Amino acid sequence: MKKNIIALAVAAAMVPGFAAADSKVSGFADIIYTNADKDADIFDDGKETSAFTANAEVDFASKLSDIVSVRADVDFNIGGNDGAADAIIEQAFFAASVAEGVTVIGGVFNNPIGWEAEDAPDMYQTPKLLTSEVLDGQTALYGNNIAGVAVAGDLGPVTVTGAVLNDIGGLTDKNSIALVVNATPVAGFDVELGYVTQETDHENGGSGIDTAGNVTNLNATYKNAGLTLGAEYMTAEEILDTGLSVTANYMFTPAMGATVAYSSRDGDGDIWGDDADTRIAVAGIWNVADNLTSVLGYTTDDPGDDEDSVDAVTLEFVAKF
Repeated sequence: MKKNIIALAVAAAMVPGFAAADSKVSGFADIIYTNADKDADIFDDGKETSAFTANAEVDFASKLSDIVSVRADVDFNIGGNDGAADAIIEQAFFAASVAEGVTVIGGVFNNPIGWEAEDAPDMYQTPKLLTSEVLDGQTALYGNNIAGVAVAGDLGPVTVTGAVLNDIGGLTDKNSIALVVNATPVAGFDVELGYVTQETDHENGGSGIDTAGNVTNLNATYKNAGLTLGAEYMTAEEILDTGLSVTANYMFTPAMGATVAYSSRDGDGDIWGDDADTRIAVAGIWNVADNLTSVLGYTTDDPGDDEDSVDAVTLEFVAKF
């Protein structure tokens, strides 16, 4: 399930005995080789691609008091021959335990709505699900991230989070409101319902991607021994009629596993065409060491509308520190 930063922040702020002045630096390097068939019209040059990419993330976390934790994540992308590379803040937030079972989170943090995680170490395959790409396209900030203040309350069987955010599409004179409800009806089975509002009369942060308006997302995760099953349904006020994803991951041993993931999006013909886009990803996972994972995958994208599908083979290495 997605690395729900609000849930993690709540847990960090509530853990008893967390030592004051406890700070740490962590992160990861993500190296991906892609060999893709680029015959489809959605690519510019109509040729096959064979290339390596690399990016990294450095995370700084600290809890200098008993009730407040702070975190900042910085992402780095590979530079070209001119030496220029991108470094940008993914997250920068505080989490304060203001009362028993109540935590306030403020700053920039991963979008808590949706099933899939933001970062490579928390994913089950290399390419994102199409549902995740929809959410990423609706948030004007870098990545699938949002900015604002949230309050999370532990109500026993459920955790309820409400947030006042900058308009997720980038309007400076409007705000978005989000509500997320997490529940665990039985051990190993988690359900999440998320809803976020958004203005519809503009393009997201000038990105050229039309706004979806208010978005509703329902997802669930089942875990038992080495098995993880995830399912997601989403819809929106505009452009998106239905987004679906199903993910199955099984770790045969702590070191070896496999993933099969299906996702689709269907909506406004001006955005994604008249037929649904679909993506199928298959991956084999090898945890080489505690801090190194390799993922060999095959992905096929079908853009619908009688366009050719696009096939890609990827080899990914995720090294954590």
